[in-house]
Amino acid sequence: MPELNQVSLNGVLTEIRQRWTPDGTFAVIAVLSIARPALGAARANSQEMQPMPLRATGKAAEALNRLEGKSVAVRGKLRRRYYSRDNTPQWGQVEIWVDECHPIQVQEDEHG
Repeated sequence: MPELNQVSLNGVLTEIRQRWTPDGTFAVIAVLSIARPALGAARANSQEMQPMPLRATGKAAEALNRLEGKSVAVRGKLRRRYYSRDNTPQWGQVEIWVDECHPIQVQEDEHG
């Protein structure tokens, strides 16, 4: 049975921050800027792009680290952050834990 939390996205990779896991493995936190879906009529002050938080370790982290500012395709798993505040469980933002990342060519708009 396939995993239900798999995700594949294309976007521009920005805001890479290097980290290391407790066991010393290289890791990164980054942002993938993707087109925001238009779900109805456009609103004033609507954002066309939306930031998706990424996390990666090992080879995926090394790949992300080399591609800052580039258009990339990522595959990974959705994971929602979980933490405790004042001994009360809290759910935080959804992140993409990257398994694979590679550069992509962006096609120019034929009509532009």
